[in-house]
Amino acid sequence: MLKVLLCVLLFVLCVGCAFWLTRKYRKRKDFFYNLDLFNERLLNEVSYTRIPLPAFAEKYEFTGDFRKMLEDKKDDFQAEKYEFEYLTEDEKKFLGDYFRMVGGSDAASQKTYLSALRKEIEERRRASDEVYKRYFSLYLKLGVLAGLVLIILLV
Repeated sequence: MLKVLLCVLLFVLCVGCAFWLTRKYRKRKDFFYNLDLFNERLLNEVSYTRIPLPAFAEKYEFTGDFRKMLEDKKDDFQAEKYEFEYLTEDEKKFLGDYFRMVGGSDAASQKTYLSALRKEIEERRRASDEVYKRYFSLYLKLGVLAGLVLIILLV
């Protein structure tokens, strides 16, 4: 009976480790989803209501690290605070350029800029989603296999 319980615990541990290894891909996927959502909402706001950026950040709810980043940037949207381990240097540079331009000019220029970046942000979101799906499947299968190997070795 003890052996069966130990086998189940080892299997759950291996699968849990697989989920833990995919967290950076999940965070990256969520970050780009929220960036895409932010861009779409900001484009609509700039087109119609033209509220200031801090009021915009208060009006809409975002999740995860993106929300934390917006809270840090609430007073100064020009400050560069993109220290997320799951973002590449290119993505950090893109975010820096994006937030330097957001809120820095008139509404017509903002609308043009946000519309121009819509496709690139969607592509980054789609790419991060595909990478997450690929690695999630891989790590989950490896976790299950590692659990099964440990069970076989234990029995």
